[in-house]
Amino acid sequence: MQDIRPGNAGTPRIGRSSLAIEDCVCAIILAFFAVQGAVPFIAPHQALEVNNSPASGVTFWGGIASQVLVYATICFFLCANWRRVVHWFPATRWTAVFGCLAIISSVWSQFPLYTLRRSIPFLFAGLFGLFFAVRFPVRRQLSILFMAMLAVALGTILLAVLVPRIGLDATFGHSADWQGVFTSKNACGRMMVLATAITLSQSEGTGRKVLSLALFIFVLVMSGSRGAWAIEAAVFASYVAIKVLGLMDSRSRVLLLLGSLIAITTAAVAGAMHLSALSQLVGRDATLTGRTQIWKQVWPFILERPILGWGYAGFWRGIQGESFRVAAAMRFVIFHAHNGFLEIWLELGAVGLFIFGCSYLRAWRKLWPRLRSGRIERVSWMFFVLALVALYDLDENSLLIDNGLFWVIYVATLVDIELLEVEEQLIENLSTLLSNTGALQNTHSSTIDRVWA
Repeated sequence: MQDIRPGNAGTPRIGRSSLAIEDCVCAIILAFFAVQGAVPFIAPHQALEVNNSPASGVTFWGGIASQVLVYATICFFLCANWRRVVHWFPATRWTAVFGCLAIISSVWSQFPLYTLRRSIPFLFAGLFGLFFAVRFPVRRQLSILFMAMLAVALGTILLAVLVPRIGLDATFGHSADWQGVFTSKNACGRMMVLATAITLSQSEGTGRKVLSLALFIFVLVMSGSRGAWAIEAAVFASYVAIKVLGLMDSRSRVLLLLGSLIAITTAAVAGAMHLSALSQLVGRDATLTGRTQIWKQVWPFILERPILGWGYAGFWRGIQGESFRVAAAMRFVIFHAHNGFLEIWLELGAVGLFIFGCSYLRAWRKLWPRLRSGRIERVSWMFFVLALVALYDLDENSLLIDNGLFWVIYVATLVDIELLEVEEQLIENLSTLLSNTGALQNTHSSTIDRVWA
């Protein structure tokens, strides 16, 4: 199968200005997904429907207009690159089925029209992830993502300092915490953790990397999201481990990876057994700020519809439908299960959870040979994405959001992994064909440059 990403043979030349415009437009779309569609001053919180105050004309029509503009642009990109998208659509495999299941779930949803209205953008966001992967090499993807993260980080600082009414978290006891352009302090922390992973995965100079990390970590600290602080520590620990693994031989890498897996599993079990003590250590209560109580309330509803669930976005409707029973028990309105895996099971049933599990495990299975062989830095970004999806979905819902960035980059990462396998096979075949010629080294190097430039 021939690689069709830009910069490779057979791709027409495109002017630098058009490339810059395309990069900027994609960065804006990614920033839109980073704030989950809740654009400050246009659709603050209205995009997620979690603001109890009535919508003004600006927030109502501004929210609609921003979403129409973003998804119309996505449709334009898909149409303009339809050959690539169609050619590589099979690379989405399980995620395509997952997105289609979300739409089909409107048939059995409590609120069929609402599920349909939410699931269609969810599917298109996944298609944008596919386009993003097949259109841009990994290094350029990181550059575009970095632009988006830099914009939202600077926007957060400006809002927190100049417009604290919007820039500071409004929940009780967190009035000094920054939420900036995001919907909450936790969302702010989550995106800053992602921003540091993007920065660490780039190969730019040390000076720029240090300054960028300082900016993102500063905003992360000001968010007051302690869960994000812990995951940030895990990101840096993983970065050090990647560097160490790159210096080891194959056998040592396998032993260290297996040892790390055992250590992480042991730590997780120990943490679950001593949850109360650990929670006090990080300044949180034993219920993880009420999360364990939410999980207990959600579980009976999962058991009511264990196979197909309640439909995509078809359960959490505030005081409407069955979610009212959870709100009554918790004495406040809840908008997700605060666990991504429970959320998938609740909305799309065991079928949806199985499909997600297949996509996730397939990705790790394909990454394992690269981790074992020492080609680790090239897949560090993919490693970070898969790790963050797992870590964040333990106590948040980061994946099953129609306007969420994690779904976009998750799909893009899975496609990147499939592309990587095809590209490496092409290089191997080319090396075999040219093994008896003196041009082997130059050709091999130029091919690598095209793939990862």
